[in-house]
Amino acid sequence: MIAAAFWILTAVFAIRLYFIVRSASSTAFVGAIGIGVLGLFATGVVVPQTTIDAALGGINFLHLIRNLCVTSAVWLVREGIFAAYSPDGSYRSQLSHHPVAAGLGAVAITLPFLFQQYVPTTSKFVPENVQQLPVFIYASVYMGILAFLAVSVLRICLHPQESRPVRVSSRVVASGMGLVALASVEEIAYMTATHFDVGSSSLQQVLYILFYPLFYGGVLLTSLGLGIPPAVKAWRRLQLWDRAALLFLTATLGKTYWGLSYSGWLAKIAGSFYVKCPSARLYEYVIRSSDHKVAFSGLATPMLAGRVLDAVQARFDGGVGFLESVLPVKATH
Repeated sequence: MIAAAFWILTAVFAIRLYFIVRSASSTAFVGAIGIGVLGLFATGVVVPQTTIDAALGGINFLHLIRNLCVTSAVWLVREGIFAAYSPDGSYRSQLSHHPVAAGLGAVAITLPFLFQQYVPTTSKFVPENVQQLPVFIYASVYMGILAFLAVSVLRICLHPQESRPVRVSSRVVASGMGLVALASVEEIAYMTATHFDVGSSSLQQVLYILFYPLFYGGVLLTSLGLGIPPAVKAWRRLQLWDRAALLFLTATLGKTYWGLSYSGWLAKIAGSFYVKCPSARLYEYVIRSSDHKVAFSGLATPMLAGRVLDAVQARFDGGVGFLESVLPVKATH
């Protein structure tokens, strides 16, 4: 799950970086995703944690860096979403949205960590050291800040959105942030029970096990949600459905409509997917289809090719979209 979140977030980061270069997209989201990638990288998905932490002194500083990265990423996601979804900029007057608040949060997380009795690198740093008061405070402050930020993102994401991709994206991000908030509260309960030796060891073990699927499931959903708008934008820019329709029509009707030789037909098929403006070429097929029906009224167009042509015609007429037209008709009962 951690590896999946890392690679998805890396792909989303690359796509958003591309749109930053091509056009002015939200730098807050790009910064958040980039820091999130760095934080997930620090979990050891590519390079083992022990190797990375050894370069930092071998005393679990990687744990602190990872938590600061995650906190910064969620704070930036929050700022980007508020900037995109809020009707005005009044939210900026709130202290929690000021960069100073983010800095104070980082200090509040870091200070307790510095007062611990340092131990060698371990993948279970908090469970093995939560009896230390500085470690308990450090982890509790981190989780508390994360829960606050996640709930804030969750609330703004539940606001109604007109755009379907944005609406789906916001709901997926909201689900992810809800899981992150729940995991944070659950982890605080686990650390409190362990530090103060409250409850049975079985309860503490259950609380410990629950954290990872909740937290990293939330990270995975948030990564997917943040990836929806740039993926839709890239999909539309590439016009993949138009290119696929053009390739299919060229393969099935190209020789008939254009009177091509076999070699010319193959060349047209090979170039149909890379044409600069597939919509214009599709429109030519619609015109050729009408001419063909007039000139050869006794010849029927193959059924599937006819459906694709009807879908293309409907789109040019302002009807339903290509994808919805080609897919089987939805049940109405």
